[in-house]
Amino acid sequence: MPVLLATTAEGLATLTIDRPQRRNALDEPHWAELRDHARSLETARAVIVTGSAGHFCAGMDLSPQNPLLQKLLPSVLRQDERPLHELLLWLKDCVQAIADLPVLTIAAIEGACAGGGLEIALACDLRVAAADAHLSLPEARLGMIPDVGGTARLTRLVGPAFAADLICTGRQVPAEEAQRMGLVQHLTPPGGALARAQELAKLALKSAPTASRLALNVARLAPDLGLEEALSLETRAGVLALISGEAVEGIEAFNQKRPPRWSGR
Repeated sequence: MPVLLATTAEGLATLTIDRPQRRNALDEPHWAELRDHARSLETARAVIVTGSAGHFCAGMDLSPQNPLLQKLLPSVLRQDERPLHELLLWLKDCVQAIADLPVLTIAAIEGACAGGGLEIALACDLRVAAADAHLSLPEARLGMIPDVGGTARLTRLVGPAFAADLICTGRQVPAEEAQRMGLVQHLTPPGGALARAQELAKLALKSAPTASRLALNVARLAPDLGLEEALSLETRAGVLALISGEAVEGIEAFNQKRPPRWSGR
């Protein structure tokens, strides 16, 4: 039975991590499955990443049966850096497949969102969390760091002080606190994260597809650019949006008081 389930309906794709016996923790084949499923969703118009059975993802499966640990520990004992470097790059590539999707991505978080699970959520554009969810990066307590994008992405999102708090203490952060620090954008009652993520995604589906992709690309790149460069990128994206023809349909629909009929995906 597949551990990751990808479904698409009317442009909205949902990627569900389904390994409830391990709180949706992932071992080696399932990280690869995550990457492959994400890459298959590039034609969707919005993507939700979620988990089954009341949990998002507890991160890396630390059981001895995980082939990743079987590869990791001998290299650690030998202090052999090269295979460890390659392994981390491979895991980063699995998570980057979500970050590379050219459309709005939303993590719908219930229950545990820990370690690699939080790193998956951080690769999404938005995070919606149920009030009883808890988010954490416990790697330092195990002699590691959040090295699958977590340290870099968390710091960019919430700033170095909050990132140092979560990373160095390894504590579980309640969803309400996570929202206050900017880690979570939307808070819902228990059990409501997926429904709220679907509401947001369906709102996004009403926007012009080409314009949405262009604007999202600018929003993702702008924090790493100087203001002048970001404004230049924004201008180029604005021109491309206008010549796509979507603006003609959007303005006509507005004046005719009807929903726009977008021709693109």
